Amino acid sequence: MSKSKIQNKKSKVRTKVGIAGMTPKKPRQEILFQPRIGIIGIGGGGGSVVGEIAKIIHRKRLPHLNKIKFVVANVDYQAIKMAPKQAGTFYFGKEITRGLGCGMSPQLGEKSALQDKKSIEKLLKNCDFCIFISCLGGGTGSGATPVFAEVAKSLGILSLGIFTLPFSFEGSERGKIARNSLEKIKPNVNAFAIIPNQRIFKIIDQKTPIHKSLSAMNNVLVKILEGFIETLYAPGLINLDFSDFKAVLEKESQLTYLNSQEFSGVNRTEKAAEAVLNNPLMNYDISGVQGMLFNIVGSKDMKMSEVEGISKKIESYNPRAKIIFGVMQGNQHHGKIKITLIAVGCGAKEKPKLKKKRAKKTTLKPGEEKQEIEKQGSTAKETLKGPAGLKKEEVAQVAAVEAPAKKEAGPKTIKKKKRTEKIEIIKKTNIRRNALDLHKQAEEDEKKVLE
Repeated sequence: MSKSKIQNKKSKVRTKVGIAGMTPKKPRQEILFQPRIGIIGIGGGGGSVVGEIAKIIHRKRLPHLNKIKFVVANVDYQAIKMAPKQAGTFYFGKEITRGLGCGMSPQLGEKSALQDKKSIEKLLKNCDFCIFISCLGGGTGSGATPVFAEVAKSLGILSLGIFTLPFSFEGSERGKIARNSLEKIKPNVNAFAIIPNQRIFKIIDQKTPIHKSLSAMNNVLVKILEGFIETLYAPGLINLDFSDFKAVLEKESQLTYLNSQEFSGVNRTEKAAEAVLNNPLMNYDISGVQGMLFNIVGSKDMKMSEVEGISKKIESYNPRAKIIFGVMQGNQHHGKIKITLIAVGCGAKEKPKLKKKRAKKTTLKPGEEKQEIEKQGSTAKETLKGPAGLKKEEVAQVAAVEAPAKKEAGPKTIKKKKRTEKIEIIKKTNIRRNALDLHKQAEEDEKKVLE
């Protein structure tokens, strides 16, 4: 081999190895943080809800499913075996319940979760955002969910709870268990949404079979979770990401409103905005809301005026609230508009003006009350003097206002009676005086006659 060839080989080896102690530079790749979401169904009811949601969402082949973990958590081994393959399983409390359920004993559910607390920590530690779904009122869900929430809080994980309450026909004891469990859960979650099972009759009719009725409720939750996934992972014109979720959900124990709706055709904006603000499964709205995050998704023909109309309608519930919104366009929403809304801090209906007026009315002094009654009486008399042809309701209202005035009219009639009595007395005295005069006149006449 010639010297030139040997030198060429050596130079190639040098370029590959490079300078001793140094590695060749690789092009920098920007790493975008994508949150890992854990959707965990606790107990029999919560597990069945999450199992069905997992099947539907995997069937739709939504993007970024590798970042979402569906888990069915239960003490009942039979329920664990029945979980769908699209969801993982977490079997706990086997040494206490021995594979059976908790038999409507929240104490047993709590004890089972506490025994496997370290295992729960391992389950949750890789999550950035946990969504706990549980049907309160039983043993496992009501007893174990507070423990799961407490572990998530101790790990600094953002958490949202979606909890159902028992049907009215399930009895007062289940309702009491559900309320007590909810009070334990609240301090350990950032936000929670309540769905009374009784509200299911708002979305089904009397002929709907049981399995379809339960699926109807799950389909509403599927739409909401789809909206969350789209908002968190898909880029938009006005982009939303996990930091926006954290900004809205940063506090604790916040009553939360959730909904996602999509409409097409004429008046799609008005229909979508109206529907997203009226979730039939929740018995509360976003009145008094403290923070809102909503994402508007549409096709490329979506107009700025449509975005403005939707935003104004949502913002009108509390203009002073923390509002974060996003806008996204995509071909998969051709001719449609979709709104996903999460509102926290609901239920604080503040109406200071009305309260002040009511306070003034209740703190009137006795003298002021009489003056007010006299005013009402005078206004009622004026309305009666007005043109005829009043409606029955108006006449009744006038009569009701006039009633107190009649009470005041009482003393006047008494005075008249006293006057009439005086007149009668005077007449009687006059009559008596005339009789005496006549008697005297008669005696004088008799004397005259005798004389």
